[in-house]
Amino acid sequence: MNKITFAGIKGEVIEQSEHGNYLLVKLSNRISIVGTFSNQFHWQEIHESESGFKSFITYIGFNSDRIQQKYLELINEMGGYVRENEEKRAKMRVKGKFRYEMKVRNLNADHVLDLIATQI
Repeated sequence: MNKITFAGIKGEVIEQSEHGNYLLVKLSNRISIVGTFSNQFHWQEIHESESGFKSFITYIGFNSDRIQQKYLELINEMGGYVRENEEKRAKMRVKGKFRYEMKVRNLNADHVLDLIATQI
């Protein structure tokens, strides 16, 4: 697999869109991001210089409502948000032992690093 550096972390590229606009990158067992180079989908612009992403969305895997709630609290403190229909969905982007994932918007790269370091 290809690797890409995101905020100092060597991530594993899991998937690339056929047009090369975005990459799915596994940063840890629980956390993945989808980063875009062109931002054709008009996500909130949050640049990350090492990867070259103009914007990215964070995905967090979980199995229990308790863990989900703790992450939702952290995300809220960081200024991120999860749309109502994206709080608990069958995993699609997180490649790990998790049944569910949440799709998180508006986090910067430092926030993602803090989530990776969090041991819940």
